[in-house]
Amino acid sequence: MKRVIAALIICLLLTGCWDQVQLKKMLFVDVIGIDFEGDSKEIKVDYVISSLQQVAQGGGKPKNLHIASKGDNLYDAAAKTYKEMPGNLAALETRLFLISTRFAKDQPLSYLDMTGQFIANPLYGYLAVYDGDLSKLLSKEKIKEQTLSEFLVGLLDEEKRRGRIPSNKVVHYILGGAEFINDFVLNRFEPYENGARLAGTSLFSDGKYTGVNLNDEDTQIAYLMNGARGRNQPIISKTDEKNYTVLIQNAKQNFHIISNGDNLREIEISLKLDLKLVEEGHEDYKKHTKKMLTKLENEIAADITTKATNVIATLQKANCDYLQLGHEVAAYHPKLFEGLNWRKQYPKISIKPKVKIRILNTGILD
Repeated sequence: MKRVIAALIICLLLTGCWDQVQLKKMLFVDVIGIDFEGDSKEIKVDYVISSLQQVAQGGGKPKNLHIASKGDNLYDAAAKTYKEMPGNLAALETRLFLISTRFAKDQPLSYLDMTGQFIANPLYGYLAVYDGDLSKLLSKEKIKEQTLSEFLVGLLDEEKRRGRIPSNKVVHYILGGAEFINDFVLNRFEPYENGARLAGTSLFSDGKYTGVNLNDEDTQIAYLMNGARGRNQPIISKTDEKNYTVLIQNAKQNFHIISNGDNLREIEISLKLDLKLVEEGHEDYKKHTKKMLTKLENEIAADITTKATNVIATLQKANCDYLQLGHEVAAYHPKLFEGLNWRKQYPKISIKPKVKIRILNTGILD
């Protein structure tokens, strides 16, 4: 009898609470798309729900379901879905927030801040911009034989693993707690063939999308200047009409604030890169003397310096302090910062990159 009672108690414990929501009624939201409805300020939210079809032991067939709703805010839009579709939205494991360019130009973080108040908040999902018809994209079930959600999140996961793009998780912006987070970049998707592709980053100033973008190459340079470690990132470029390919083995960044009393004279961005040479011209394994190696290091440094200078000019023109230089000045030179109107003066400040290259290995060194 004791064994029977013990077994019964164990069974009751395993079944969980009596009022627990049945798993089959949960709608697991994988991707959330946010836009405005027409010319209004009403929020339009697209949900991509992931599920398994033809479930059998050991797995099933992944499938995406697309639903949309409208509301005054994200909470209101989510509440209205319950009147249109049975089930309970579960956003705890949402992997991607995708916002339209139109929505991005109107303080998107002020709308997204509400997600931090949800009991099951999806703050560790990616945040990215889509420069196209958001509903049209998210209504697709598959792209290149993958579910839509697996395709989009997979692109971000792989490029992040390669170290070529910033992480851009929602939690970085919602819980940042500093005014300087108003200037940032978000990974950008654009329409491509029958789906979408990653296309650099979008620049934000004072919390709003500026309409200015960095391409893939400029995004990589900006990310390195912002402190990315750069492990095994490839750089493919040319010097003196000669192509070169290198793999970044290590990257170190530092800022130097140069001032004369109360006057901010210049900010120097020091970027030191340790590289593995893969190709120089069409001779992959040519002999290098120390003199030739030094010359090559200087040529690559000059090439990357030019690219970094152009990136800085783009950031300043858009008034986007992505590198958080204002934060750097405020932290280490507070009295100097107090006398600055940073938003007004940032675009005019002299900011110069200083790139130093060290090639760790080549084909043969004489």
